[in-house]
Amino acid sequence: MADTPIGVVYNTSMTRPDAALALAAMYLMELKRESHMGSVCVVGAGFNAALFCDMIGKMYTFGTRNGNQALAVGLAIESGTPDSAMVKTAVEHNYPRTIQRPADTSLPEAVLRNGVIFNADSAVILSGPATYLAKSLDLLGTKEMYKARVKRLVIVDAGTGYKDAAALRKVIAEWPTPIFFCPKEVGDALKFPGANLEKDFSWAQPHPIVDAYKAYKPMPYDAPLYDLAATHYAVHPDSGFFTLSAPGNIAVSDDGNMKFVPGAGSVKSIAIDPAKKPALEAALIALATEKPVQPAPVARGGRGGSGRGAFGASGGGRGVIAPAVPPTLAK
Repeated sequence: MADTPIGVVYNTSMTRPDAALALAAMYLMELKRESHMGSVCVVGAGFNAALFCDMIGKMYTFGTRNGNQALAVGLAIESGTPDSAMVKTAVEHNYPRTIQRPADTSLPEAVLRNGVIFNADSAVILSGPATYLAKSLDLLGTKEMYKARVKRLVIVDAGTGYKDAAALRKVIAEWPTPIFFCPKEVGDALKFPGANLEKDFSWAQPHPIVDAYKAYKPMPYDAPLYDLAATHYAVHPDSGFFTLSAPGNIAVSDDGNMKFVPGAGSVKSIAIDPAKKPALEAALIALATEKPVQPAPVARGGRGGSGRGAFGASGGGRGVIAPAVPPTLAK
């Protein structure tokens, strides 16, 4: 299994441009067989954010996933959660999509869990409320499965605070594999040049990411790359672009703000090698804006696609959560 691309599980609110850029990068890395999209789950935003994620998936996969492998977006349907203003314009453009109504999304805790089930090794990126990632830890057999299959959890700090501080504390305390903290200063140091937006995505006009970037706030502006930096580390931790702190822990305030505390704990904080910052920034921009190229078909070797069927991660419908079977891996 050493050559199998690592699975990526993305817990997002899809309310910032860097999240849209990161999602594109995830699919682009899948096309190049650097990683495999395990699941995408929207928490802390409304139905439009789920539609946007579905549109990006449709645009970047060329139909290479068959009906059983189609990646159904997880959505936390919560009363009073507003639609994301950033994605409204893209949704109004009516790009091709699979989701038509909230019932076409899937249960968030099942989607997060199932994104790991169908990949031998996975990386989880947490950049939205941790509510359902915390709930997934309580599903039968899931914590043991995470311990066996998740190589790293990367927690993103964009400086806006996390809703549901209690859930975030639970994830940090109970997560069974290594945790890496991507602090706000990492994303702040890396910027997407808004002036190049149209040129960088000129291969497809209109483009949902261009729509979202422009709708986020008045142009021109350069967007920090919080999620995109975390995505690169999650998939390529040995790239040489990043350095790691000594172990410590993440303190979470009641308003959901985070602070890395050196000392007792097993969390490591990610930093940028200053000498490599220009090269990293260029690599991230190129990664997110590359024109997708459909790969030649290859045998999947029985690895399986993203979570589906009775597990509720795809195949339509917000069904009953089936218990996970703790895996036995042949490494």
